[in-house]
Amino acid sequence: MADARPDDTVMHTLARVCGLLDTLRTAVAAGGEAEFDRIVAELRQGHDATREQRTLAALGALNELLRRSGVAGGLGAATRGAGIGGLPPLDGHPVLDVLVCPRGLCARTVSARNQAPEARTCRLYGEPLRGRTLS
Repeated sequence: MADARPDDTVMHTLARVCGLLDTLRTAVAAGGEAEFDRIVAELRQGHDATREQRTLAALGALNELLRRSGVAGGLGAATRGAGIGGLPPLDGHPVLDVLVCPRGLCARTVSARNQAPEARTCRLYGEPLRGRTLS
């Protein structure tokens, strides 16, 4: 029996991953390198009956890892430019984690990286600001 041909979308996505592998590795946030290597190893596995399912799962995991690393477009985009601001040339834009009004009543946003307790608290209501991801 001949090997079943993978879905065209999967084939195109794998082609992009192959062509951008070094760039994608660079885009992965510190601490995510081992997960990246595990995903790539899964993509490199031989052919068998569960190959396409495993490939889809690995591509999904890679997409999520890239998004967690600040690449909002994940695997979904072609190029973003020439490494603007030290970011690798991927499409999309950085994902920003911010803190916002706990009651949704004002437009205040604070970087979620700000560790100062007073910056993480709503001064009007005395409640902790809630997290939100902007992409």
